[in-house]
Amino acid sequence: MGDLYLKEGETEQAIKVYFKVADLYVEEDLNLPAISIYKKVLSIDPKMIEALHKIAGLYVKEGLVGSARGYYQSILRIRPDDSEARKALTSPPPVDSPREEPLLPPVAEPRAHADWLSPEMKTALEPDPSSTLPPLEVSDVLLEPEDAIVEPEIVSADKESEMHYHLGIAYKEMELYDYAISEFEMAASSVTMKFDCYIMLGDCYIEKGLHDKSIECYKVASEIKGLSDEKMARLHFNLGLAYEANGMATEAIQTFSTALKFDRSMAEAQEKIKKLQKT
Repeated sequence: MGDLYLKEGETEQAIKVYFKVADLYVEEDLNLPAISIYKKVLSIDPKMIEALHKIAGLYVKEGLVGSARGYYQSILRIRPDDSEARKALTSPPPVDSPREEPLLPPVAEPRAHADWLSPEMKTALEPDPSSTLPPLEVSDVLLEPEDAIVEPEIVSADKESEMHYHLGIAYKEMELYDYAISEFEMAASSVTMKFDCYIMLGDCYIEKGLHDKSIECYKVASEIKGLSDEKMARLHFNLGLAYEANGMATEAIQTFSTALKFDRSMAEAQEKIKKLQKT
């Protein structure tokens, strides 16, 4: 419903629906899908304070304190007198929360995949040169109290990669492929998740019509050692789809045949071969 409102240009209605969806996720303790929905709201209105607060709070709940601070910092750039954000930045994090090393600002758009944004959205995401808000000084809000003991911030690489992977899945399901690609690329730094990430990257590039890039991603996945027959079958079937979409029928037939070698019961591959041989 939110997507339909957005396509019709009824952004206020779309935002209301997205907030309802995200709030339902939060009630079920599904924090990562909720974050992805709130970020979708920010893609419509990057300066929506409520969405920024929601995301920051969920990051704190997940123990990702550094990411939360980035969002609180953004809130103060928009609303310097926001007491909740200022309090969050000047208070030491909870003792039982894992901590992160980087204090990264929130990503309002994918790091290297912003070509899908409309000119209006790109303009909205850029700093307003006419703004009278003073620049936020790090010393104003990011320093811990003098009597606080500041320990080095550490984040579990596996947990961070898992978070990026699940955000990527959520963006992919919402057809926000550029956001999904950005998340999967970050998650792929985990050795244990590299295969799944490159499969997802290949799928996203197929959806975007970038078949050459899709083929490259599947080939990277194929170079990973120790893959099971099930994964090899899945990999070659997806690669076959990319070859087919790219008009490379011979390569597609060969790849679907390879998939069948790993899983003879894969009916989809058999059907694809028959169809391609007829045409």
